[in-house]
Amino acid sequence: MERATVACLRVDLYTTLDQSSRAIAVGLDYLRHLGIDWSPHPTEEEARREYERIWSQLGSRTIEDLIELPLMSDPTSLATLDVLTKLGPPSMQTDANLFSLAICRAVNLSLEGGNCDGSCFAYVRLGMVAGPRFGDLPCRISIRPARP
Repeated sequence: MERATVACLRVDLYTTLDQSSRAIAVGLDYLRHLGIDWSPHPTEEEARREYERIWSQLGSRTIEDLIELPLMSDPTSLATLDVLTKLGPPSMQTDANLFSLAICRAVNLSLEGGNCDGSCFAYVRLGMVAGPRFGDLPCRISIRPARP
């Protein structure tokens, strides 16, 4: 967890200094320690695979079901989601596939381990990539009308 905290601070620092490539290198180095070995410029296919994994995990669940997910409690998952969230802004500046991959992995971690602060960011940003990056409009999650 300490490694993740330091990585998040360094990503923030490099992002603030407009050094997105260095910020990404720090985040990817952290992920490598977890066995997640990503290129700073992944292929569209890599991003699409992670995106499709979201839908296989969702199955027939609705938005209401996502709200009812337990709170994420695994410290490694929480730390990883923090780093993935921090990678969002610099990856938007450098590589659309990396941005998509990071967002989709964050959503998948949330679906697997429960919701946390970073889950909100991931769910919102998923809307940014679902249509433009993967041509998935309208979103596949069934939306029920609000109850009176």
